[in-house]
Amino acid sequence: MVVRNDLHESRFIICGGCSNLSIMSTDNTEQFKVSTTSTLRSMAHRGGLEVSYSDTEMPTGEIKDLERPSLPVPTPAMPKKKRALIRGCADTYALKIAHHNQDLHNANVNNNPKVRACLDALEQARCDCIGILSMDGVGDNLDAVLEAKAMRRGFGDIIARGDVSMADALHIIARVEMTGRGLTRSTKKLVKIWRPWINEHLGAVNFEQLKSLLHDQRAYSAASLALLNDLNIGHDDGGDDQSSAELDEEFGDNSPEQSDDSQDHSQESDDSQNSDEGDDIDQSFDMDMDEIIEDLSSTEDNLSHEEEISYSPSSRSKELLDYCEDNYRVYTTEFDEEVDAADLADSHELHRLRAMLDNQLSNQQNIITKLANRLQRKLMAKQQRKWEFGLEEGVLDCAKLARVIANPTVPITFKQETETPFKDTVVTILIDNSGSMRGRPIAIAAMTSDIIAQTLERCGIKVEILGFTTRAWKGGKSRELWLESGRVEHPGRLNDIRHIIYKSANTPVRRASKNLGLMLKEGLLKENIDGEALVWAYNRISRRPEERKIVMVISDGAPVDDATLSVNPTNILEADLRGVIRWVEERSNVELTAIGIGHDVTKYYSKAMTITDADELAEALTDQLSDLFDD
Repeated sequence: MVVRNDLHESRFIICGGCSNLSIMSTDNTEQFKVSTTSTLRSMAHRGGLEVSYSDTEMPTGEIKDLERPSLPVPTPAMPKKKRALIRGCADTYALKIAHHNQDLHNANVNNNPKVRACLDALEQARCDCIGILSMDGVGDNLDAVLEAKAMRRGFGDIIARGDVSMADALHIIARVEMTGRGLTRSTKKLVKIWRPWINEHLGAVNFEQLKSLLHDQRAYSAASLALLNDLNIGHDDGGDDQSSAELDEEFGDNSPEQSDDSQDHSQESDDSQNSDEGDDIDQSFDMDMDEIIEDLSSTEDNLSHEEEISYSPSSRSKELLDYCEDNYRVYTTEFDEEVDAADLADSHELHRLRAMLDNQLSNQQNIITKLANRLQRKLMAKQQRKWEFGLEEGVLDCAKLARVIANPTVPITFKQETETPFKDTVVTILIDNSGSMRGRPIAIAAMTSDIIAQTLERCGIKVEILGFTTRAWKGGKSRELWLESGRVEHPGRLNDIRHIIYKSANTPVRRASKNLGLMLKEGLLKENIDGEALVWAYNRISRRPEERKIVMVISDGAPVDDATLSVNPTNILEADLRGVIRWVEERSNVELTAIGIGHDVTKYYSKAMTITDADELAEALTDQLSDLFDD
């Protein structure tokens, strides 16, 4: 007897008689996979299509292999938002398979990478629109996926057209214009910035005409190319210099003559997009999509707050302006770098350094592990579980089964176990990689961060481990450029900063463990410019979708850079750090705390502690985290 078995919303199936009663609940992942796979095949008109599920897939609608679609893995007790995300990924594949012909598409694609990217985006918008206009449920699913992608790429935080690619802008605006659907929360800022410019430059072809060609891919592709020509994006790479220059100006492409702000904004935009590409593929696809569910459920619109923040050419691409003293400047960012730890040493050296780290702290590891276990017990104790009874779906309530047998007219009731999880949280550990940390302090900081990250990961809390230093002692190429340019007065920061990503929030700690040994690499630790490092850490964590965001700084002294301090006011770095801290603590939703090793950091941070010996770091870090989660 089948009570109900919807294709997209399987409730439960009752098989056999009362003596052989089995329940397939909403949370049955296998049944969900079966229904989602069947729907994908049906929409794609491919009955034998091979569909797989992988825990490395992100619910952002990225198409990889049309012949073998791979979807995110469903989990027990999925909320509706999560089911919509997985179905949205399936719908994206199905629509592309059913309505896209790669040969026709390739006919209009030339060697210009911008043209190719924009045509791909418009073609994806065509396939999406066919589904959205014919099925409302598909539209809801695709909107959920678009919002997840927009949040992950930081579209809600952009301030200029150059902060997002033309292809992404065209995909979103084309969908909106051709379907008439409302905007998702994280795409409003992008559309507000890009739509006026696009509408102003449209010529003979507009989105209404594209809509009339949705079911004719050949004609749609030709019209799309004409639209790109109107937007000055349809020229080959060998086009005239004037068009190329106009294009660079319009889209925010950077030249060496542009301001430092433009260079940094471009770098941040590239970083947010590169999370989908080769160098960061392991990081991006290991993100657990549970981390975006809470943010997708939020209806708060942050645009008004964002518009209150002013920007200036000297902001160094800091998304928190109004934070620092007016006299802080950067001479050039041309030689700065943000680098993955794995790129600073080969695999063999990383394994050797990690073994050295383990060997140095073999007697400390047990102590740190005990402290971490204490923290885990404290955190897990906050998770409360309970049963809800009298539900229409869930696990069969066996305690009331006898009543059902005695009186068949009594409805069957179910129960469901629920838990109160942590508020969705991400923690950034920002470690001072200055020369004064060399030896035991940096080794203990690395080992403690590693084990704390493992502990928090077991509790479902994501952790990012970052380091900051400079590329040279007493100024590097920045100082050389300043000397060659005539030694202008008060040039500002005059060294090449190096920001190191030891572990991103999306990377499992087991994959990044060897990276932490890099802190022992000879010659890595140099000088420290804390203010800009804190800005960098803030910018990274502020784009995260988690509800609660915590930055913990581990340092052993005030910011010091001899090249900068020798030709600027002696308090320039310290004043900048104080300004950054004041902005983060007073005007952002990021919680900031610090631990000073042999140095009083309480004069900078309102929530901080100082330890006299590096051996106390593990206990201090554990206590700080415990206090934060007690709050």
